[in-house]
Amino acid sequence: MTEWMVTTSSAVVLDESILQLWLLGHSVDQATVARLPMIQPPVSSRVLKSYITSQYRTYEMMHHYLHHPRHFAGQFMFPLSHSAKQHLIERYYSFDESVIREILGKKLNSRTRKDLDEVHEKTGVKLTSCRRQFDNLKRVMKKVEDAEGRTLIQDIEHQFLLPHYLARQYAHILFIADKKLDTFRKRLSCYQYSDFEYCGAVLMQYWTASTMDTLPEFDPQLAQDVRDLKSLMLNDRAVLDELRNRISNNLSQSAHPPVLERIQSNFKVVLRNMLSIGCMINQQKEVRNILVEITDKLVDAFIQVGWSSTDIGAFYDSMVAEFQNTASLTSRYRERYSTSWIRLVTGIKLTSIRLYKQPTSQSILTRSFTR
Repeated sequence: MTEWMVTTSSAVVLDESILQLWLLGHSVDQATVARLPMIQPPVSSRVLKSYITSQYRTYEMMHHYLHHPRHFAGQFMFPLSHSAKQHLIERYYSFDESVIREILGKKLNSRTRKDLDEVHEKTGVKLTSCRRQFDNLKRVMKKVEDAEGRTLIQDIEHQFLLPHYLARQYAHILFIADKKLDTFRKRLSCYQYSDFEYCGAVLMQYWTASTMDTLPEFDPQLAQDVRDLKSLMLNDRAVLDELRNRISNNLSQSAHPPVLERIQSNFKVVLRNMLSIGCMINQQKEVRNILVEITDKLVDAFIQVGWSSTDIGAFYDSMVAEFQNTASLTSRYRERYSTSWIRLVTGIKLTSIRLYKQPTSQSILTRSFTR
């Protein structure tokens, strides 16, 4: 007599509205109260609560699997389509930008997790949701920090099956966390998560070494080249004068030239501040303050002389263009340092424009290039 084993399964029904409430940390009772007025045709609270309880039970069962997305994608306990699994992974690893803003730059350790009560109070996001987002960041960091052979974004996509846009954001957040970049100084309080995430992307692209190490490091060769340029350019009056005059002529010919007098008189200070910031990237303690330095030494000073973000962009573009034309700097040096100069100036240009925002404190507005 032949023996047969029969297994049955029922399709898993995912309710997006209930999933959202679960991810936000609402209890069953809270979710019932939130959804009841929206149900058409109306149902009793008891029926709705039973339905939500069933949905929550399903999500709780999936919870462990979602910590390991590749395993979740391959399991058969929950009969879901590939697209449904991908959607669940994406939703589970999504985050509230206000929560991440409060975590950016902090160590992803138990002490920071204990302080999530303060994040909850400041943002209004439920504590369970804050903890999920923190734990997701820590989980991704732990998984990728020792990996090799892929870029950070590629490795997050591979390990966690996240869509490219979300993997990019995680990469930039983890880069800021790994480098412990300060985002909590008073001057930086006017910036949002998206501003810092953008700056993290710029620094990763232009100022890190081109290696396959998953967590990229600031490029020591770039830092050395900037130190060389600092010595060559600041100690040679002919180079300073020619570069300043070329940039001034370039800007004066634009359709809407900025007011140049204050910049011309403080050109050496601007250049020194730029080069000093570039030198910081190979100094572990100093690099933590790099966003503070960009806003303090450059952005605020440009605001003080009345320049717009468009003026700042044109100024840095002229710096890139006129470097190769500065005959006072020998052709050997121009050829050797051209790529590093472009990387330095482009990184400062993009971050400066993004961080161009009027500070809230009037005392900050007194800053100038003469600092």
